[in-house]
Amino acid sequence: MPTIGERVKYAIDHMERGETYAALEHACNALDVTSQRYYDKKTSSRKHFKNILKEYSWLIEFMALGGVNLDETTFDNFPIFEGVREPILNPYFSDLMYHVVRCGLVHSDALSEGFLFHEESSLILAEKTIIFPKNVVWGILSISIFCPINKNQVTAPNYWIGAYANRLVINDFWGNESIARHLASRYPSPRVTLTNLSNLKKEQ
Repeated sequence: MPTIGERVKYAIDHMERGETYAALEHACNALDVTSQRYYDKKTSSRKHFKNILKEYSWLIEFMALGGVNLDETTFDNFPIFEGVREPILNPYFSDLMYHVVRCGLVHSDALSEGFLFHEESSLILAEKTIIFPKNVVWGILSISIFCPINKNQVTAPNYWIGAYANRLVINDFWGNESIARHLASRYPSPRVTLTNLSNLKKEQ
């Protein structure tokens, strides 16, 4: 089975080839194992996957979604009905990443209709539509890279992750959450809580 470090490498390789969804699958798998280790459990679970995303929402915001308060924003324009016992009418970012992205990539050959990623840095929202910047992949990967539980991981030499003008060679910064927090504090963004998204109109 690939290590976390190998999955990080695979994700970066796919991103360089423009293969966002393949990169997302490896990033989610790396995060799945990271969450299992972080919470000291024998197996991974949806609870642990979602919880680590919530705990590191500040890092996702910094790497990919600056300006969006992921702690409080719910994406009620995109309720989740499939793969859940009860509908999640007001999903958080963590719910979307688990049920739509992770489960969609593992158990299907496509994500839910209206759920996309694009090259731009903007977040596009409409009725039953969410288009995230592909930088979300880097946000998910960064949790596995900087989470202290992974301090002994190794990936291929010279692979790096960028944040603004900073290039961090991954093998030099495994588990170094303090450097990630330092960078996030150097480049603060306003945090806006998005509300009443269910009132949005269908994208034309």
